[in-house]
Amino acid sequence: MIEESIEIHDNYQFEIKLGYKLNQADESSHYKVETFLFLPNSLGINSYSYTKKNFYDDIQAYIRIKTPVYLLNQIASETQSPLQKLRTSIDEMVNQYNDKTIKNFEHHLKMFCCILKSSLRDHISSVSNRQNLADKEDLTEKYLKNSLEIITKFRELRTKLNLPLIEEDTFSFYCFADEYISILVEAFSFDLMEILETDKTVHKQMHQTKLVELISSEVEYRKQNNYPSIPKDSESSEKYLFRSSILKKYTGNVLFLNTKIKQEGELLEQLLFALSAGLAMFFAVIATVYAKYHYSEFSMPVIMILIVSYMFKDRIKEAGRNYFGNKLHNRLYDHKMNIYHNNQEKLGWRKESFTFLKETTLPADIIKLRQREHLTEIENGWVGENIMLYKKEIRLFKKNLNKIYSNYNIESINDILRFNVMSYLKKMDDPQKIIHVLDTKNNTFERIHGKRVYFINMIIKYTYNDEVEYKRYRITLNRDGIRRIDNVAELKSPII
Repeated sequence: MIEESIEIHDNYQFEIKLGYKLNQADESSHYKVETFLFLPNSLGINSYSYTKKNFYDDIQAYIRIKTPVYLLNQIASETQSPLQKLRTSIDEMVNQYNDKTIKNFEHHLKMFCCILKSSLRDHISSVSNRQNLADKEDLTEKYLKNSLEIITKFRELRTKLNLPLIEEDTFSFYCFADEYISILVEAFSFDLMEILETDKTVHKQMHQTKLVELISSEVEYRKQNNYPSIPKDSESSEKYLFRSSILKKYTGNVLFLNTKIKQEGELLEQLLFALSAGLAMFFAVIATVYAKYHYSEFSMPVIMILIVSYMFKDRIKEAGRNYFGNKLHNRLYDHKMNIYHNNQEKLGWRKESFTFLKETTLPADIIKLRQREHLTEIENGWVGENIMLYKKEIRLFKKNLNKIYSNYNIESINDILRFNVMSYLKKMDDPQKIIHVLDTKNNTFERIHGKRVYFINMIIKYTYNDEVEYKRYRITLNRDGIRRIDNVAELKSPII
């Protein structure tokens, strides 16, 4: 239904990555995600001190295509591989050089880089996870063989592009990708060397020698092609990191989708505000007619009634705006985000809202899951907790996605949310506390430093069609930032 991973991004941010599976049988897929956050009252985060704006300032969201999955040997084989699609796009561009074929070439070039990066990462991860040393050796040999074959075939494409009709800007697209691929192979080869360092495989030395040769050849290749990403000292390392980051963003943006945000129910809100103004005017007109009917036109009672009616007209208008505004916002989402490819083709939408909940309004299934496996009676009784709800709905148009990425099998869309917790740390105590421990043998004591931590409990409820799934996490943090995130509970059916 929904693939999900939660991990610490840095000291002050954690990342929630949700993968929305695309149902091949349906024209569109619809998901609902509700995130309940239970915060200790001591953090000072409540509806008065922490507004919607504060919340949306603390989160950063991305929507992107999940990278199509290929094995390294599948890429190297070229049969319907990203490398073959790239070669075809180059042939089409050479035969008919125009904006359309150039754009298509750049698209396949970036897709190739993204797919290769994902394949290299997954292959290295497999080596790390294998327990059998023979399996590790086999995967290492496949990495060396396939990586060399892929970069060799990719660099053969350079001669196909090195033609007078290919403009400098178009040729630079290939050079950017070429440099990025070299950096990737170098970086993952270093990762593989670190893994092999801890193992005692029979051919460990041989594999390490080959990896050193591969890394050295990539560094030399970048030197020969005047690519500036050569780390030597602190100054060149800064340039290396900056350039590799830029190249990563350049190639990776092919998977990121554009979004346009607008307020949910904006037209309806204006209509309700107009209604409140109309009610206020109706009161003023009735008061004026009453005054003129019962009193002479310029008498003091008429003047007083007109003044009072004006005062109440203004208040009725404002009260109506507040009433209708609150009612509307309680029923609608805060924002609607339309999702596009290249700001043109609409691929779906996402709605989101944030609010504080009272304990009495919490859904019964969330109450039961929150009460499970608590550490203390205090936590069981919910003494001193504030409850936040971040809710979103997502609809994705499968037909449009297939049209744009017709050459690749797109299985899901990734919704990435980074949550910054710095606002939650301001009122925390010092992270270290002195604790005295008695030494009974020597009739003395020693001082040790204990760590003062706080817990934020998070329950995520996923809904897709009739399927419901729950995940509960406990986020441990102190004034220095996030310490760890623990998966506390997981249920795949409604709680009754």
